[in-house]
Amino acid sequence: MPADSFQLIYALAIILIASLIGGRLASLCRIPRVTGYLLAGLLIGPSFADFFNLPQLVSPFALNELRLISDIALALILMNIGGQLRTENLRRWKQRIFIFSLSEAGVSAALVGLAIFSVNQFIVQHSIDGLSLTYTSSLFAIFTATISIATAPAATLMVIREYEAEGPITSTVLTLVSLNNLISVFAFLTAAQLLVSDDASFSAVVYKLAMPLIIGGIFGFLMSLWAQRLELPSEHKILLLGGVTAAAVLSRALNLEPLLSCMALGMILADSSPRWHRLVKSLNEVDYPLYVIFFVLAGANLHIETLAHIGFLGITYVFARLCGKLVGAALGARLGHFGEREQTWVGMTLLAQAGMAIGLAATLSKLWPEGGRLVETIILGSVVIFELIGPIAVRCGLVRAGEVPLLSLLRKRAPQSGVEGLHDVANHFRNNLGLPAGRKLVDPGDILVRHVMRHNVETIHHGTPFQELLRIIAHSRYDRFPVVDDDQNFIGIINYSEIRNLLFDQSLSDLLVARDLVSSSHHSIPPDTPLREALKTFQKKSNISYFPVIAPDEPKKLLGILSQNDVLAAFRRLKLEE
Repeated sequence: MPADSFQLIYALAIILIASLIGGRLASLCRIPRVTGYLLAGLLIGPSFADFFNLPQLVSPFALNELRLISDIALALILMNIGGQLRTENLRRWKQRIFIFSLSEAGVSAALVGLAIFSVNQFIVQHSIDGLSLTYTSSLFAIFTATISIATAPAATLMVIREYEAEGPITSTVLTLVSLNNLISVFAFLTAAQLLVSDDASFSAVVYKLAMPLIIGGIFGFLMSLWAQRLELPSEHKILLLGGVTAAAVLSRALNLEPLLSCMALGMILADSSPRWHRLVKSLNEVDYPLYVIFFVLAGANLHIETLAHIGFLGITYVFARLCGKLVGAALGARLGHFGEREQTWVGMTLLAQAGMAIGLAATLSKLWPEGGRLVETIILGSVVIFELIGPIAVRCGLVRAGEVPLLSLLRKRAPQSGVEGLHDVANHFRNNLGLPAGRKLVDPGDILVRHVMRHNVETIHHGTPFQELLRIIAHSRYDRFPVVDDDQNFIGIINYSEIRNLLFDQSLSDLLVARDLVSSSHHSIPPDTPLREALKTFQKKSNISYFPVIAPDEPKKLLGILSQNDVLAAFRRLKLEE
């Protein structure tokens, strides 16, 4: 076997084993597995080995050659994130989501830009040959400000998947991540093309911004047509992998930004393909190993030595971006008339920063070597911090917002011990040999509804007009809708059947509001009900997909919703049997 091939296979084996160990240790430490993958990559990477004078487990050559896997994984993630910008999602919030995004991005960029300009102008006073100190400080401020808007889509998406987060805030966060990255790339490419590029023309700016969107849009539309002729999930996987890779390769060949192409592909594919959800579901069955390798490689490529070189400008960037995201998200949620939970917790979920920022900084370093290298050093050093704390912040924000089932957290906090694992393996081996099975040591059947239910519930105000109610239903996965009054007291449930009967009576529907359709006779489930009893309730009410969870002593307070799918998933995970 050639030496180069051996290095690659050896490096891949080390990466996969390190990911298993890092993920398990992260679970034991009650932090997201993404952070464990990043730390595992950091420990096996050449930066850590060189810093502590240790032998390298993975060589720089292997890391460079394995970038292909990272590029494919990032392209798939950006396609997924781009899918969040389909018109169905954007219509749900109308202009409110754009107000939220622009406010958050604007505050982040303004704080970072102002802080970097002031520190360089009055403290560091670093200037580029041939440029005045003020102009140099302005360029540093503009480029760090545009890069600071970007949020790591991969880390955010992986934490959401790991903790099975679901709800209005989760949807808002994914949409904001998409808009953040679009705004960041557009602003950065415009500034770079006009300020430091050799071809500083308006037509070049339009070409750099429009062509990736056109390429991604064409690929997305063609893939949606092709998907209509495919039935097997395996073919769906091949279509997505092949189409996304081809769009990224073509963009690179034309010296365009592949990140924009992949996001545009996801937007158009999600909007034009009736099978978008089936395509994504098929891809989710095989993409996790790619994402794991992506994060371990990202950790291995982190340059911890840059922490010692980022200096005062780097520290300023980290603190300014941290404040910008938190303050900007709170302000954007308020201006966009979002709820208190969004104002409080969304900012934490937007702190992660990695591949997108590194890619933009590397582009700047090529276009403007004199000053771009300093900006790249600042970004590389700050990414070490944001990539490690970002996933933890995403987890904390979603948990505090009530969109992570408690059972998911319990599973992360109480993984199976070595003794329990040995017991299960021995029992399984004994059963396969035909020997009598041992007794179960623990019966987990008393898991309660409060451990599985979704706490953050999307409710309908009792004064919502009928036509607005129809718009909400069009973007909902449920067939029953909880209604609350001005004081957020639970009134009752609207069944889809009640709405369906009024669709063709236009004269009556124009006069109705949500409270007129509320059914006072609804079945609810107390939070301390065991899952076995909840499942029996679902069996008796087979036509209902979820029930409101209400405490018996507080009949006006809606605690959450219990989905039939969540109950069945909990039984599968816990291996319960009736």
